[in-house]
Amino acid sequence: MRKLLFVIFLFLIVALIFIAPNFVSAVTVGPAKIEYRADPGTVIEGSLILINDSGAKQTLYSAFEKFTEANGEKKFLPAEPTELANWFNIPKSVTLEPGGQKNIPFTVEIPKNAPPGGHFAVIWWGTASPESKQVSIVTRAGILVFLRVSGEVNESAELFKFSAGEGKFFWGKMPENFAVFFRNKGNTYLKPQGEILIKNIFGGKIANFGVNEVSSILLPDTETNLRIAKKFEKAPFAFGFYKADLSLRWGEKPESIQKNVWFFVFPWKHVLGGIIILFVLFLGFKKGIKKYNQWIISKYAK
Repeated sequence: MRKLLFVIFLFLIVALIFIAPNFVSAVTVGPAKIEYRADPGTVIEGSLILINDSGAKQTLYSAFEKFTEANGEKKFLPAEPTELANWFNIPKSVTLEPGGQKNIPFTVEIPKNAPPGGHFAVIWWGTASPESKQVSIVTRAGILVFLRVSGEVNESAELFKFSAGEGKFFWGKMPENFAVFFRNKGNTYLKPQGEILIKNIFGGKIANFGVNEVSSILLPDTETNLRIAKKFEKAPFAFGFYKADLSLRWGEKPESIQKNVWFFVFPWKHVLGGIIILFVLFLGFKKGIKKYNQWIISKYAK
């Protein structure tokens, strides 16, 4: 019985190594994100790259959904007939050889009555036909499409929190993380960007951080903590009061926000280390004086 189980185990291992890869489906699409700006009634021409990463010939199918964002996570939903996901003209399927790739052209026909502001969709390419009722695991990859239709666009936004780290005032070293919570209150997507400039109490520049240098996009009615790019690999020595000045810009005008926050740096590890070193030196000096006095006494006692 044990021999039989061992043989079955070996067979499964061999199957996974030599057989399974032939059935693995993988697809890559590019670019990951596309942005367009256009007037109502116009036609946009674009293209994308489709790659078959599997070891077998496969047919890939296109599909569309709209997407939104909640708590920093994108949600994909079926689109209404009047939404961006239904404005595309693109091949419904493409067959690629193993490792093959192809440039896929497409157009986006914007209705004349398209409302101004942001419109959002995802172009999916997967191994299952949209008409099929397949319930097994399906490989698919998507491209996010951000379209801004011209007209009366509202680019309203607010910065509702700016702090050093978790909002602490006292720090043991120069803080490397800042919280920049930004809310998009308008009807189009925004890409807020800027910098945080750190100055000492005399106004001297210490360091600066880039804000949202990766160009993250915020959808309408969403909020997020913008990513901060660190300026230094190791925090410099700092002691005393410091001010962080935030300058943030977004939109076509562009709009801007300036805000600052104060914090205090007390490098207690360095201070403690210095105290210990001074204490050791003091003890050594005191012991040295004592030995010197003993030597003087013993010398003249003779």
